[in-house]
Amino acid sequence: MTDRPIKIDPDEILYRERQPVAVPDFPCPPGWILDIGGGGEGIIGLVKGSRVVSVDPIKRELAEVQNDALKIVMDARELGFLDETFDTAAAFFCLMYIDAADHLAVFREVHRVLRPGGEWWMWDVAMPDAASTDGRRYFMIPLTVGLPDGHEVRTGYGVPIKPQSIEYFRELAAEAGFEVVEAAQVGDVIEMRLRKREAGNQA
Repeated sequence: MTDRPIKIDPDEILYRERQPVAVPDFPCPPGWILDIGGGGEGIIGLVKGSRVVSVDPIKRELAEVQNDALKIVMDARELGFLDETFDTAAAFFCLMYIDAADHLAVFREVHRVLRPGGEWWMWDVAMPDAASTDGRRYFMIPLTVGLPDGHEVRTGYGVPIKPQSIEYFRELAAEAGFEVVEAAQVGDVIEMRLRKREAGNQA
């Protein structure tokens, strides 16, 4: 395995315009917050600090993040020793990095480790099917992330194209046992809030 960058022809990249994303000081109980894919800029850890447990399979990604979150090297498909510990979960532009074949497993694991009534806040992107992108195989989106304290983080995310949509995520949520509290798409950005149903309220 190597950390050497893969050479990509710029003509193969589907570029999007820079888009704003506002991350609220999202209301949640005072318990632990699970941050799936906590590498990169560690946005959720910047917002919620030491209440956050960030998991990512890449140690280097977590080590580079400068926030107070507890960082654990762990694959989101198999959260192992974690149980119904978390009141809230978050995923900030990380499902786009996870193989589509593993998405349902991640949804089910997040559902499992949330307490009944717990919520999962998701931010991700809508991507077209690669067959409709004129040979472009990679998707790149730059973002300006507004934090609750007024600071901004300029960042960008790029991955091989795989079809993702708000309806796709709705279907995964339903199959994993979540109810969709809020779902919206602005530009290419999808924002969703999912809830694990309370015991005795399983629709």
